[in-house]
Amino acid sequence: MALLVTILLAGAQTATGQQDWDAIEVTVHPVSGSVSYIEGSGGNIGLFVGDDGVFLIDDQYAPLTDKIVAAIRTVSSEPIRFLVNTHMHPDHTGGNENFGKMGTLIFGHENVRSQMAIAGYTQEPPLITFSEDMSFHINGETVHVFKTPNAHTNGDVYIKFEASNVIHAGDVYRTTSYPYIDTSNGGSFLGTIKAYDLLIEVSDADTKIVPGHGVISNVEDVRAFRDMLLVIRDRVAGAIREGQSLEEAQAAGLTAEYDERWDSGRRIGSAATLIESVYTEMMN
Repeated sequence: MALLVTILLAGAQTATGQQDWDAIEVTVHPVSGSVSYIEGSGGNIGLFVGDDGVFLIDDQYAPLTDKIVAAIRTVSSEPIRFLVNTHMHPDHTGGNENFGKMGTLIFGHENVRSQMAIAGYTQEPPLITFSEDMSFHINGETVHVFKTPNAHTNGDVYIKFEASNVIHAGDVYRTTSYPYIDTSNGGSFLGTIKAYDLLIEVSDADTKIVPGHGVISNVEDVRAFRDMLLVIRDRVAGAIREGQSLEEAQAAGLTAEYDERWDSGRRIGSAATLIESVYTEMMN
């Protein structure tokens, strides 16, 4: 039976509302073969283990590194050799410095490094960058890392484990809310649709897709999500043709039948934020 490891700690939030790191539950979820993902606080961490060493995708926040390493050690005692950042956000790159000090080589698209500097992020950027794609040959597997169209940000990548037929999609795809288009860091709603088209193209019926946030999905889940965005795109385009303002479009119920499932109610992943992204991009 596949190993499911949970590190439990008591508590939830501090009185000030700041993250109580001691309270975070870190869980290893099996995906396929030697590929798993780690759930904690922040983006899902891809985990691939074998005799050649440990391969990671993203690393959440710096205060969680010790717990993440402890979770890794329940499934592998081998060195943590490689780490790929799917994009620039701190809940995916916050542990970079800590892992770098352990000797882990950290990779990312060149836009991750440059955009982190532009945004003034204090997290350690990837140390090794690439422009289009690269492959790792580790633990008997070919791991292909490749750029998506600008979507969540301008540095998004997919990571495909070819033999295991698993794709880590980073925050381009999430199952917890509407997509968040970080336009301040090069994100694009129309690019997100293209990125979903690409994800569908490189998947088959048996592909397991690990989202940046949420649970394992399949290609039909992604197709349905893409199709929903096409409907929203067309509705926003219609609102623009009718001369509606952004505020009017946001109040027009353009996503009403989807909101119960997908509206986060927060800035990240809300219907209002999504419509703002669509409207602004289509007006330009």
